[in-house]
Amino acid sequence: MAHSGAPAAYESANDGDRAGAVGSEETENQRLTYMKANYFVLLLLLCWTTGVWSQTRTTASVNGAGWKRVAYCNSPAGRGFGRVTLYTTGGAATPYHLDIEWFKDWTVAGGITVKSNSKTAYWTQARLTFDQDTTFIEVNFARAVSAVTIMSDAYGWNVARGFSGVLPDGGGTVRAEARVGKMAIDDYLTVAYNGNVGIGTTTPDTKLAVNGNIRAREIKVETANWPDYVFREDYELPSLDFIRAYIAEHGHLPEIPSAAEVGREGIALGEINALLLKKIEELTLLLMEKDEQLKKQGEAIDKLSSEMEIVRRILNNDNTDNKPQ
Repeated sequence: MAHSGAPAAYESANDGDRAGAVGSEETENQRLTYMKANYFVLLLLLCWTTGVWSQTRTTASVNGAGWKRVAYCNSPAGRGFGRVTLYTTGGAATPYHLDIEWFKDWTVAGGITVKSNSKTAYWTQARLTFDQDTTFIEVNFARAVSAVTIMSDAYGWNVARGFSGVLPDGGGTVRAEARVGKMAIDDYLTVAYNGNVGIGTTTPDTKLAVNGNIRAREIKVETANWPDYVFREDYELPSLDFIRAYIAEHGHLPEIPSAAEVGREGIALGEINALLLKKIEELTLLLMEKDEQLKKQGEAIDKLSSEMEIVRRILNNDNTDNKPQ
């Protein structure tokens, strides 16, 4: 019996040790979980403070329409680059915002890129000016604005600092300029709020407006009313007399725009190609008519020649018969 109690006591001791080990493990897990939570909170706090301190905000107002200076960089030669953001938060239709990325070198080169996802009538253009060793970022306001926040990112080199209070009027030598839209790069490329794209122009009035030459491997123009109707039986073909009189009066073919019209309004590729094809088809029909006339004239001439040859032979025979023997 004495031996039977020893294993029970041993098992009880082992259970106690195991329980203690489990408890210690749970405590260690809890401590690790607590430390991870603290580290996570510190990381979030660090990220938040970094984001806050990497941006400098000022509050300003605009006393009327026109060019206003919103930020400046007074490094040597005003050189540097960075990003400045304007936004408003008051009113029911806001926020409105405008992102401006800028660059200025040692001499006269400068660049500016603007973009905005908010359609607004507050501002229309942005530019980079230089005056007395200072570079200014300026915005052309369309109206007075009671409160606008100017935010300058720490991103960049010799970053610009925003003005506060009533914004001063703009001025100085313009180094770069862009029109405000969905996106604009200087005056090279503009994407307007309505989706029109301008290359070399800041005011595109069509889906794609290009102020310059275009080089492409192929251009496909889709158009309707292709002039196959010229070959229908009921088509009224203009006469050569009509075309001759029209050219004498107007100096160009009927339906074809004049040189003055082309210089003033340009030409639509699809429309002008259709008109040119129409004139080619009309000319083809006129040539076919003339060819038919020439064939008939040729046949008539051949017939007359044959008849004249018969008459000539008869006359020759008569002359031979009437000669004295």
